[in-house]
Amino acid sequence: MKAKEIIILILVVAAGIFFTHAKTGKLRFDWEDYVAFDWNAYAFEESGVIEAPLPALLKVTNAHGSVEIAGTTEDRITFTLKKKIWRRNEARARQVAESLHPIFDRDGEAIKLSTNRSEFKKRNFETSFRITCPENMGVEVMNSHGLVKVEAVGNSVISNRHGRVVATDVRGEVELENTYEPVELENIQSRCRVKSRHADVTARSVRGEMAIETSYARIDLRDIEKKVTVNAPHTAVVGQNLAGGVEIQNSYEPITLLRVGPVDIRARHCSVEADEVGGNVRIDNRYGRVKLNDVRGSIWISGKNLALDGRAIIGEEIHVSSSYEDVELVDFSGKATIAVSHGKVLLSPLPLTAPLDVRCDYSPIVLYWPEEEKYPLEARTKNGKIQWRLPGEIHIEEEDNLTTARAFVEMGDRPKISLFTTYSNIRLEAGSPR
Repeated sequence: MKAKEIIILILVVAAGIFFTHAKTGKLRFDWEDYVAFDWNAYAFEESGVIEAPLPALLKVTNAHGSVEIAGTTEDRITFTLKKKIWRRNEARARQVAESLHPIFDRDGEAIKLSTNRSEFKKRNFETSFRITCPENMGVEVMNSHGLVKVEAVGNSVISNRHGRVVATDVRGEVELENTYEPVELENIQSRCRVKSRHADVTARSVRGEMAIETSYARIDLRDIEKKVTVNAPHTAVVGQNLAGGVEIQNSYEPITLLRVGPVDIRARHCSVEADEVGGNVRIDNRYGRVKLNDVRGSIWISGKNLALDGRAIIGEEIHVSSSYEDVELVDFSGKATIAVSHGKVLLSPLPLTAPLDVRCDYSPIVLYWPEEEKYPLEARTKNGKIQWRLPGEIHIEEEDNLTTARAFVEMGDRPKISLFTTYSNIRLEAGSPR
């Protein structure tokens, strides 16, 4: 038997079973309940009050709707349940609304508020709570497919699958989880933890530590007093006034920081820009670019195919390791160790307070000498040239394609400059690149 004939036989048998059950009354099908081409939305409300004494915690469970909770000075809980029901006519919608109602349970630990949604086989409706509770009361919200908003409450735990979350004036900790919709936080008095996916996160004025986990999104942070930890692949990160510093893991999107404490970044394919950093900077990145300005701390920069542009860096130590991209450091101070291959190195240090050691392969080196300063110098290049454009004498030796230059060797008590490269030139200039 051919495949076409088998399919036709199956359809004939299925049709026979369908019409047999319909004729005998065993099959009932309410077209109005299932064919939704011309359904209308009807709204209904139901309110309630939960009087004192109250426990310290309010738990709200909802789905396919919003939950909004606001703290007040009243010692009671009030709630309004809004029911949005889709049916062909108002009479049908009202029947559903009369059967759909809020449920609350009181025990010694929490007030539990929810609906009897689970009793309905067909759920063509939304339920939304608008609630007031005593300010500083702890809240736990479990919701989906709708807004969750809390304001002027205590410790807040929020799970909102596929929904937006807004938390403001929270007088305690915030812990939340959501996906696909934005998270907005403002004026949080304690620590804050966000776990999300495909959701932008905006935070303003957080006094405690922050931990953020998201992806394929954007993070915007302002005025965070303590440390911020971010794990966010494929996510752009912008931070400003982060006094406690940041620890970031990221990929493929830019990181921009202004007026921050210590910085620790692990990234791939990212551009990183940090300005006015009050602390140490540690960046491990590849296939990207790092731009630093006005850093008051040590820096450790490492990666492959990583460009570096550093300005006004004052720290005890400067460590740079990179390849295939240019490294440029201007107006820096501290013990500097730089290793680069296949990229140009341009250095313009402030008067030296510690040694400068540069080790390169296939990389030209340009050093702008601090004006009117003398430091013992040893510069070497294999299969390259040394260009001396400074006042004063320099002694140059050549042997087996290795050129060695020494100057100011009598200044042995001052910080030493050591330069080495292969298959490229070393140029020493007066002044600065500006």
